Amino acid sequence: MSDLEEPKAGVSRRTVTKAMAWSVPAIALAVPAPAYAASGGGPDIEPGVAFKLPGNSCAQKLNFPTLDPDKGYLFTFLVTNNTDKPIIIFASPAPTITTTAAGLTFSLVGTVPVLPFTLAPGDDVTLGLYANGSNSANTTFDVTATIYWGHSIPDPDNHDPIIVSWTVPSTPTPQSEGFTGDEACVPPFVPLD
Repeated sequence: MSDLEEPKAGVSRRTVTKAMAWSVPAIALAVPAPAYAASGGGPDIEPGVAFKLPGNSCAQKLNFPTLDPDKGYLFTFLVTNNTDKPIIIFASPAPTITTTAAGLTFSLVGTVPVLPFTLAPGDDVTLGLYANGSNSANTTFDVTATIYWGHSIPDPDNHDPIIVSWTVPSTPTPQSEGFTGDEACVPPFVPLD
């Protein structure tokens, strides 16, 4: 360009190209993270020994009038909050117990502690799911528990439930494992072997 030529008005193609190269990463970095990423993690849930609950004493003691005296079961879990936020174990939707064993189904009739409950950061609790089974056989079976949780009610982050699957090797009675008194209906957590 000579001294006599007037500069052209506007922006050159080279300037536009440079600007585009710098603007693309800025747009990519502006994508927000999912809401649940900041909400905190869920509880750790470890399945324990499952028990048969023969007789009517636990139904009366726990005020679970629909607990079947012939086909009552107790599934125990150690629920631990390893996060820095309180965790709530929900009553609705209710936990479920399912199995793939032919002819065996479970329906939840109560929990200890009563749901919903809040677990403070660093705390743990033994959760008992009391259910009626479709038969009273003391057999080995695979089972899956689905437990719903969040940091508040309602759960604005719609956390996925915790799903725990394991094999129940047998279902002894709490008494046969040495538990008496209140522990015969609400035994402490016993880890699986």
